[in-house]
Amino acid sequence: MYSAIVRYHFYSGNLDCKDTLEELFGSRSVIPSVEIGSHFSILAKKLGPQYSIENLLENHTIYPYYAMFLSKERQQEILQDVAGDGQGL
Repeated sequence: MYSAIVRYHFYSGNLDCKDTLEELFGSRSVIPSVEIGSHFSILAKKLGPQYSIENLLENHTIYPYYAMFLSKERQQEILQDVAGDGQGL
């Protein structure tokens, strides 16, 4: 996910990283994470109906490598955390 955000920033021609964050997440104060990330609900809406929070988490982060070691309850908590601000990660 982080790599995609960086590539978007490069190809969009934005000079300020904060402009890219505002375009993608609707906020200039979001901090992209190399590991899993957060604010996926906003990003999924901006990307269109072919993307969901679950799709982003499962296919565009390292989450699948962690998930096999987590309980089902913790997996659900992470899904909720990445949809929001990611404070519980």
